[in-house]
Amino acid sequence: MEIHYDNILLQILMVLFPFVLFLVLVKEKIHDVKNKILFGVTCGIAVTLSLSFAIQINEGKLIDLRLVPLYLAFIYGGNITGIIISLYYMILRYFFGGVGIIPGFIILLIASSILIKLKRHFFTFSLKEKLTYSSLFLGIFSASTPILGSLMLSESLTFNKLIIYSFYILENIVLIWLVIYLIEAHIEKINLSNEILHAEKFNVIGQLAASVAHEIRNPMTSVRGFLQILQTSTRISLSEKEYIKICIEEVDRANAIIADYLALGKNHSAEKGVSLDVTIELKSAVRSISSFATLNNVKIDFQNKFPAHIKGNSSRLQQLFINLLKNGIEASSGNGMIVIQLEVNQKTVQISIADNGEGMSKETLDRFGLPFYSTKEKGTGLGLMVCRRITEEMGGRIDVSSTKGLGTIIYLTFPRVLRE
Repeated sequence: MEIHYDNILLQILMVLFPFVLFLVLVKEKIHDVKNKILFGVTCGIAVTLSLSFAIQINEGKLIDLRLVPLYLAFIYGGNITGIIISLYYMILRYFFGGVGIIPGFIILLIASSILIKLKRHFFTFSLKEKLTYSSLFLGIFSASTPILGSLMLSESLTFNKLIIYSFYILENIVLIWLVIYLIEAHIEKINLSNEILHAEKFNVIGQLAASVAHEIRNPMTSVRGFLQILQTSTRISLSEKEYIKICIEEVDRANAIIADYLALGKNHSAEKGVSLDVTIELKSAVRSISSFATLNNVKIDFQNKFPAHIKGNSSRLQQLFINLLKNGIEASSGNGMIVIQLEVNQKTVQISIADNGEGMSKETLDRFGLPFYSTKEKGTGLGLMVCRRITEEMGGRIDVSSTKGLGTIIYLTFPRVLRE
């Protein structure tokens, strides 16, 4: 039984080709619904090519790279995509026939069951960990296929078969390493492009803030002072005093917008951070916003008692938490609930702030944190942009998950530090 190196290389290239084509054509995130469908089709094509260019070692026993597209379908396409691709493979493999069907199906079912449960942890790994995890997974299951087949079919493992199976295992490991690396590089490129766009917007607003904010704020302060004096006058009616009160509130709102501009214009990244206990900072923010929550009939649930330390500026972190909590309260106003949870691992501290408010559509979610875009009638969108800036200054990341009519979850992820 000879080893056909050209067939092995052809197999790798044919299964790799659909994924390379997908990454060339798709310029957006894979997790979008449209791109998930397209990725599922790509995995289906890869499965078909894998079987079409399979190496036959004896009658009805095929060596192919099906585990690679099946693994990728679950990881990047989601459970539904993974299950559909698994069923598609089973149907396709059935028509190819042969004695190796049953062992292949058993391994496929076991691998799929494990992936459904473990895939959610994949995206918490670093690139190196993702590559290692994927290589180990494919190595173990590609080795299990010929071993189980030999046991079920009562075949002896000859030296030549062991060599061929070793190349088969190596094929799977090399291919999954290549595809994962390419996909992660593609995702990183998209994230970097988005960060550059955000940075450009920050710079434009920063320059605008530096040039006009102070000039506007000074006359606004004078106007507010005279309005307060007029409000104390005994010569005006109650209705006129109410009008003055509204004017003062609008002046204050204008001042708050200018403050947001100034916050964007000032660079805090050079400030030295100190070790902060996120649990203490969150409890302080909840206390500060509690009266506003009560006024809007919203309950805030935060039960964590364990310390979790990150590096940053306490006042900036408080500004971040209060801003996000205020948005959640306004979205959930009227018998609402905000649940705050804290998860800590060796490298990161993740905070989730979930509300049961009106949620956001996909279009709104895509524009989350952009300047001058807000779902509020009198909003500017600068508050969320400030939140994004504070998070990035502290080396963190902000992510959003939302469903229209069900609510929104904000995820804040920061590098964990040891207590100083």
